[in-house]
Parts: sequence; structure tokens; C-alpha cells
Amino acid sequence: MTPEEKTTELTEKEYDPQAFQKAKELVLAMANTISALKIFPSHHASAIHFRQDFITKLRAFLDQYQKLELEVGEHSFFYQGKQVFQDEISSKSLPFFFYKDGLRLLILYQGMDEQEMNDFLELIRTESAKPSEESDIVNALWLKDLPNVQYYAPEEFIENRILEERVETLSKKGLQIIPQELANKVVEISVNRENLFSGQLELRPEEKKALETFTDEELPELPENWQQTLSFEAGEEKEGIGEPVTEKTPGPKLTQIILNEKELETLNKLVEKNRQLSPAEEFLNLMMEILALEKDPNQFSTNLQILRDFYQENIKTGNFDVPILLDFKIKELKSLLAAEQPEKVPQLETFLASTSDLKILDEIRKLVEEKVALNYLALFDYLSQFGDKALPFLAELYEKIEDPGFRENTRKLFQNKIQAEPQIASLLIDDLKPTLTEVALEIMRQQPGPKIISQFSNFLTLTHKELKIKAIEALSSFNEEMANKLLMGFLNDPDEEIRIKATTSLKFLGDISKLKQLMKEVFTRKFRVKHFEEKKALFEFLGRTRNREAFNFLKKIFLKKSLMPSTTELRVCAAAGLEAMNTPEAVELLRRGERFFNHKVREAASESLMRLTLKNSGGKNA
Repeated sequence: MTPEEKTTELTEKEYDPQAFQKAKELVLAMANTISALKIFPSHHASAIHFRQDFITKLRAFLDQYQKLELEVGEHSFFYQGKQVFQDEISSKSLPFFFYKDGLRLLILYQGMDEQEMNDFLELIRTESAKPSEESDIVNALWLKDLPNVQYYAPEEFIENRILEERVETLSKKGLQIIPQELANKVVEISVNRENLFSGQLELRPEEKKALETFTDEELPELPENWQQTLSFEAGEEKEGIGEPVTEKTPGPKLTQIILNEKELETLNKLVEKNRQLSPAEEFLNLMMEILALEKDPNQFSTNLQILRDFYQENIKTGNFDVPILLDFKIKELKSLLAAEQPEKVPQLETFLASTSDLKILDEIRKLVEEKVALNYLALFDYLSQFGDKALPFLAELYEKIEDPGFRENTRKLFQNKIQAEPQIASLLIDDLKPTLTEVALEIMRQQPGPKIISQFSNFLTLTHKELKIKAIEALSSFNEEMANKLLMGFLNDPDEEIRIKATTSLKFLGDISKLKQLMKEVFTRKFRVKHFEEKKALFEFLGRTRNREAFNFLKKIFLKKSLMPSTTELRVCAAAGLEAMNTPEAVELLRRGERFFNHKVREAASESLMRLTLKNSGGKNA
């Protein structure tokens, strides 16, 4: 009985909706199982789950209906004359896999035990994994000879295939097969030796007539730039680059395709990329279809658990592209099901919540600490999905990962975050992360002063000397009173070099109260125990203010008569302050100092005047 006759007979029987629905679910389970077996090894949890699900459903079906009889179409399976499964993508279509080798009917009978079912699945997996020209499911089924599996393939299909293979074999040997109509005939061949080497070809009258009437209108010559006259946008005809058409033949209006070389290259890349779906992406697409079609809530939950395991497995192996894609597809599925299947949405939301759990970051930390080779750009993209929650972890990884691409992307992310929320800078300032802290400093000094200066207070508590010095340098670039206040905070640092750097970086921006506070500190015991260079730095700052009160203060100290070493030191410092002030009154006071009895003060005044003379003369010459 041919497949056509069998289909007619089946359609005439009473249609059993319940059997049809169960057959539909069973065939879908078979297709999903084969896809999973091609992606995962046999011992993998996902492969075991799909295989067991199919075996359970097949055993239940055969116990109830005794056999599963499927007709095989080019891209579909049919049961009881009605379509139960369809997949038109030939490269992965299970019906096409059977159909291309001539199989038209597949029957599974009651009596199949679990071993035979596993053998059946493994047979299909093995053959489908082979290149198309090497696989032959009909031959494989014949060799395996499964006792409860029957199939039908038309004899003429097999004969034609054998003939094609024979022709191919002979062609490889340089031989030709004799046409069937000449196989049993005696052919007499006569050769005219006189014309054998004449170099002429004689045609019969009908051949001459065909040659004379032949035209090449059917094969118009394409212009050299035909590829550039293509466009995928519907609209009116546009002129190409080639010769203009002078005559137009009436006909249907066509959509021209116009692409330049760059666009054509981009299109080719997109097409090629679409052809090269990874096994993981194929699996995720398959799972999304299963989740969308699944009616059983328990099975839906089980399938989501498979995806959770798949997600975790890829995180542990550092394959971050898969979790990114899976999160996207789950969100997309949630959006699609929100209206038609709202009961599934809570489970999808729970899944998304589980994949954004910060405990996942512990697995990534292990990979980084073990220095496993990773795709760091994919890692950055993955962590970006966590939002602000991942910022502390990104800060941690920045110090550990030296990959330039990862660091640049992370730096840009921090920059954007600090621009929007300056307080985020505090997350990046850490004694134990000097490289990251320097990056934070660079970003902070590029921000507007009023927004960012307060965040520099985090540097006051650091112990890293170089970082503090760089913070002081950054603060000195702002003309803000708040920057001065923070610099004065550094005057209490235990390290003298830090204090001197802060003092020399101070700016006078009109705050008289702060100026008076500094002048009062000169007479404190705390100031007296400071080293000379630190004291001198403070007096120089007072001079740079060019404030009248500061001048009067310096004058008072400079003119004070005493032979005590501490007073002499203050007078020398005052000379440095007057030099920094560099006003006519300050210069005149230094000239008076050249006549002082105290030789240290006298020498300090002379040296200051000499430096000012050189400085002022150099300025005039310039």
C-alpha cells in the first residue's frame, strides 16, 4: 500500500482527537529529545531529562494505542492523516531528515522496551550528526533491525538512489554508465578514416536549422555593476550605475534593490551570521518554543529548572554569552505570554530574579582568581545587566583583571555613573585598589567642582601616601572654597610630606576667617614643633594671598627683635612670605632686612631680593 493510499484510508476512519493530541505531544517530545542529544553528551542532565520524558510518553502511548504510525512528509509528520509536527528549516528538520533518504512511513509498536527506545534515539542522533551526503537513516534502520520498529521507503526511490550512487562511483573512475535503453542492444559503429582527422564537424539538416534560428534573448547579459543595483526597499525605480535604458517594455512594476559595496558586504555578513547559529542558541530557541507551547504547569516548571541548570553551567565555565542571551529570551518570552498566558509570567519572573542573584558573582570571582582564560568583553556585558548592584564587584574586578578592553569599558561605565550620581565615587576609593582609585581620581577631576569636591573627603582617611598626594593635586585644580577646606583637612595628616603638599596647594579665594585661623596657628605649640620647610610653606601661602592683614602679620613677625632660635626661624619664614607676596611694600621691607643685626634674617632677606630681581627682570625681558 502506498503512503497516499494509506493516508486516504486513515482519513476515512473515525478521527480520535485524544489520540491525535497525545501523538502530537509525543512527536514534539521526540524532536526536542533529538535536538537535546545533538547538543549535550548523553550523561548531561538535560539530555537525560529529555530522553526520559520521551520514553515515558512513548510507553504510555503504546500501552494505550498499541502503535504509533507516522507518515513522513518533506517538512511534516502526519498522524491519522493530519499534521502533528512541522519544521521547515531543512538543516534541523526531523521530518526532512527522514524524508530525504526516502522514508515515507515510520511505525513504532507496543513491546518496545527502554533499551530499544534508547537504541532508536541513539540511531537517529548518530545519523543526524553526520554530513547530509553521508547519512542514510533507511540503511541504518535496516542494519540495526529493531524488532518493534517498521518503516516504508518506495522501491523506486531506493533504486534511483542506488543508480545515482553507481553513476557517481563510475564518474570518479572516469567511466560512464550505459543508458538503460541501450543496455541490451548491439550498436554498430562505422568510422570514415578519410575524414577522421579533417578537423571538420558535419551537422544534420535539423541541427543546422536549430543553430540558425537560435537567439540569446533568453540569456541577457548582466552589467558588470549588477550587484550595485540592488535595494531591499520597495519604491519607484531608480537609475543604476550602468548604461541608461532607452526603451521600456510594459510589464509589472518591479522593486529594485540598490546597495553599495559596503552595504552589500554588511548584508552578506548578516546572512552568513544567520546561517551559523551556535548549538547553544539553537537549544535556547527550542526551549523557548517548548515553554510557549507547554500546557502542564509542572512540566513548565521542570523545563525552567533545566534552563536554570544550563545558565549556572555556562557561568561556571565562563561562557557568558549564553546567560546574556538566555536572560534576553526569557524577558522576550515573558512579554509575549503576558497577554495570552499570564499564569506563566510569575514563574518567568522568579527565573529572572534567580539569575540576578548576587551569589552568582561568587562563581565568577573563582574564575578570575584561578586566572581562567575568559571572554572579558562578554563578562562585562553580563555584569552590566545587574545594574548598580554590580558596581562594587566591577570595582573589585578592575583591580584584578588587566585586560585593556574590560578596563576601558568599566572605566566608561564608572564615568557615566559618577556624572549622574557623584556619590558613587566613594565606592571606587580604596587603599587596597590603587589602580582603580587613580582612575576614580582622573574621572573626579573632570567633573564640575561644586558636584564632586565633597567626595574628595574620602581621601582624608586613606593611608596610601601617593594616592593622597594625587588627591591634593586634583583638589588644587578647583577654584572652590570647598577645595581649600579639604586641603586644610590634609594639614592635620600624620605625614609631613602630605602636609607640605597640602599647604603649597592652598589658594586664597577671599575667606578671611580661614586666613585668620592659619595665622593664629603660628603661635601654637603644635606649629612650633613642625619642621622648617612646613612652616615656610605656610608663610609662603600667606604671602601668595596678597591680603593686607596677611602683610601686616608677616611684617610683625619679620621686624620682631629676638635672638631666640625659634623667633629667628619665624623671621626667616616671614622673609619667604614677603618674597611670595612680591608687592612694593614687601620688597621695601626686605631691603630693610638687609641691614638687620641677625645675620640669618639678613641673609634670608638678601636671597629673597636676589630671586625677585631675577624673576622681575626675566619677566620684563620676556
